[in-house]
Amino acid sequence: MRQALINLLGNAVKFTETGGVAFKVGYQEGKIRFQVEDTGIGMAPEQLEEIFLPFQQVGDHNRKAEGTGLGLAITRQLVQMMGGEIQVKSNLGKGSVFFFDLDLPEVSKYADVIKKEERNIQSFKGDKRKVIVADDRIENRAILVKMLSPLGFEMIEAVDGQDCLNKAFELNPNCILMDLMMPQMNGFETTRRIRRSPELKNVIIIGTSASVFDFDLNKSREAGCNDFLPKPIRITELLEKLRYHLELEWIYDDGETQVSKDNQAENSQQSLVAPSADEIATLLNLAMKGDLKGIVEQVTHLEQMDVKYAPFSLELRQLAKGFQVKKIREILKNVGVN
Repeated sequence: MRQALINLLGNAVKFTETGGVAFKVGYQEGKIRFQVEDTGIGMAPEQLEEIFLPFQQVGDHNRKAEGTGLGLAITRQLVQMMGGEIQVKSNLGKGSVFFFDLDLPEVSKYADVIKKEERNIQSFKGDKRKVIVADDRIENRAILVKMLSPLGFEMIEAVDGQDCLNKAFELNPNCILMDLMMPQMNGFETTRRIRRSPELKNVIIIGTSASVFDFDLNKSREAGCNDFLPKPIRITELLEKLRYHLELEWIYDDGETQVSKDNQAENSQQSLVAPSADEIATLLNLAMKGDLKGIVEQVTHLEQMDVKYAPFSLELRQLAKGFQVKKIREILKNVGVN
């Protein structure tokens, strides 16, 4: 959802020089409609038939050079994965309206979630952790440094793959946030070289990329990444992955330390409504094969079958996105035993 909306808003801003861009959310015939309107250059009817094809762009040459031509193609796939279909209305020279409708389940414990997220992390217990941020774009590195430095992480910036390799061997970091799409030596090759080094074999590597294709997620895992974060990186997701992989215990600004989230997860699993034994067996079979895409498809089917399975499906979907195959297997085995 986040990536689809960012893509639509980014396009609207890029192609709008005068007027404005509006993002609207509303109720439409039993579904939630998400809509992005702009007063930009607009498109002719013949252009509308091609804009969702890969490597197709509209506008002048300068604007085209700013992107890859994959934005709307990716957005369409994302919306379809969520059960919707993106639509567009446009007038050449007057602007465009992109929108899609989704059938979303009601969230019953929204207030509890917000309350938990309001707690601010101040630092973490134990020794300082070294983190290398490898990204060829200075603004991306600056954002991550600004996020993590105040919490007590020792941040080291690397401007490309070779620079990352040099600093990793010199400084022996605890974690590397690796941009996978760097020019020259990309993050995949850099990760492979690090994994071939005995002295760096235990360093945690979290791949980052704006791509959301399963191919890139799987390729990052094959290269040796421990985990993956889509761009733009959200601080809550980043901190959770650092907590998990570096075994951190957060200290909050109210002076309290974090209760083990592993224990919280076990308790929360007891309240999840699990599907039938046959469905669990199917999911476990997919998990044993490491078929994360298959797991996502199966839990989506469960949600459509009965909304009571939505919390269970959400839990497995989030773990699948984070390559937490081992955790998925543990949950399914525990549910099967219960």
